[in-house]
Amino acid sequence: MERRKFIKRSIFMAGSMVLGNALMTACKNVIPESESLANDFINVVSSGTGQKILVLMSAGTKEGNTDRLTNAWIDGAVAAGHSVVKANIGNVRLDGCRGCGVCQRNGNRCVVNDSMQQLYPIFAECDTIVMASPIYFWTITAKLKSFIERLYAISVNDKYPAKNTVLLMTAGDDGEHTFDHAQNYWKIVSGVLGNKSIATYFAGGCKGCEADNRYIDPKHLENAYNLGRNL
Repeated sequence: MERRKFIKRSIFMAGSMVLGNALMTACKNVIPESESLANDFINVVSSGTGQKILVLMSAGTKEGNTDRLTNAWIDGAVAAGHSVVKANIGNVRLDGCRGCGVCQRNGNRCVVNDSMQQLYPIFAECDTIVMASPIYFWTITAKLKSFIERLYAISVNDKYPAKNTVLLMTAGDDGEHTFDHAQNYWKIVSGVLGNKSIATYFAGGCKGCEADNRYIDPKHLENAYNLGRNL
């Protein structure tokens, strides 16, 4: 029953985006198109009998290196029989926490009306959350950081829901310290979510927008698939 609820809610969230966009354009204060919620923001990938997984892909480029790494992991998880919902948050409006504190006085409801409102219920019901990010400036993307900040709204006495956590990252560099800052931050994030980090994967040496063609070594895709398959 819980699994059906997870998938049903996810399908509802994805399907309601079209109606939501129509309502927003009818409002006086219209959100610019560049900040509106994309119709394919939330995708129900599979309904299995295993864990309920929410995957956040935070790169701004679809079918880029991070997206490919993420999809390889998802393919493995689907093969293992898990339920997977993927959210592409790189190009939707997702603000950082404002520090207003209203959520702590109104029943843990965030007052910022953006993409995060669609993610809260799916996050609440998932067993595992996968965060995927490129390194743009030594750490995770601003959109993924915003998601993490906004979890404050559902905290109670600075306590957060316990989730299995997975981090997937790509970078152009492949140095000894390329992912150090992101790893240190991830220890804090996974720690407040119950200290249940079950996997991290760092794919260095990728070619990004500065190259003629984006490129990620196939070994990274294979490794990511196996991580998802062995969840």
